Amino acid sequence: MDPKANGQLQHYWAWLIAVYLFLGGIGGGAYTIAAINGFLGNEMELSTRVGLWIGFPALLIGCLCLLADLGSPTRAVLAGVKVRTSWIARGTWVISAFMLLSLIHLALFLAGYRLSGDGSGVLTIVAVLGILTAVGTMAYTGLLLSAAKGMPFWRSGMVPVVFVVSALVTGHCSIMLGMLPFHEGPPGALQTMGIEAASLVALEVLAIALYLYSAFKVAETLESTRRILSNKTFVLGYFVLGLAAPLALMLRLGLGMGGSTITQQAAVSAVGAVLGLAGGLILRWAVLKTGALPTWHIAGCEFRRVSRPKAPKPSMGLLPPS
Repeated sequence: MDPKANGQLQHYWAWLIAVYLFLGGIGGGAYTIAAINGFLGNEMELSTRVGLWIGFPALLIGCLCLLADLGSPTRAVLAGVKVRTSWIARGTWVISAFMLLSLIHLALFLAGYRLSGDGSGVLTIVAVLGILTAVGTMAYTGLLLSAAKGMPFWRSGMVPVVFVVSALVTGHCSIMLGMLPFHEGPPGALQTMGIEAASLVALEVLAIALYLYSAFKVAETLESTRRILSNKTFVLGYFVLGLAAPLALMLRLGLGMGGSTITQQAAVSAVGAVLGLAGGLILRWAVLKTGALPTWHIAGCEFRRVSRPKAPKPSMGLLPPS
């Protein structure tokens, strides 16, 4: 890490926030994939069932991580106020609506309602509204960062796009993992899921490339772009293991394993899904870690904004007790 960046990098949002963004993305992505697959017929019913069971719990655990980071659950009471000016308030209402709709969808599914069957009018309405709020939840994880005016690397319209696509990928990977213990019958569903996953990963490659390219072209985000690209965990863990490897494995699963057994397909599916999930977590951690206050270039001089350090306290061991 550049020693000159000491005090310039943000350190308030760390692993707990990264896990919240990750699980929120999984919840919204898994539900979206499940609801869409629900329209495709009985062949994809297992993926729908697994996705509906993942959506609400993943988001709930993510919200608990957010509360833990706040330090005081009573602060959450104020999260929904000031909707006109606060993205946190808007996100609170969107997430609440999504959690309610995902629970209703799961209940209707367990009661025997199907999107591809008769009498599914109510379920169709719930699914469409659920998809809209799920996309809003996925986008919110990026909008929350892009609304941070002091962090130029986050303040980009591409951040919500990257987070939405990555959430769909991680949600899809979680469904694929959840399907494996319960999968029965012909392996056609896994192949279809493999094609879906490969398409989403390819879209994520395009989104992250556009984001980093646009950030590289702007003077105040150039430093952060170089910093994230010099991070070995990000390059190896995200680009190589989190994108390239899952893309190759999912293409293999979807297009090159037509005559393979279900066991062979399940093995490829499991490895690709685990790597895809790991890549999604590393992406969020790296974007948070490299968030920095801007560096200004004026008249050939470089001016760095840095966070003002807190005054040391005797209890920290930095000063002798009075």
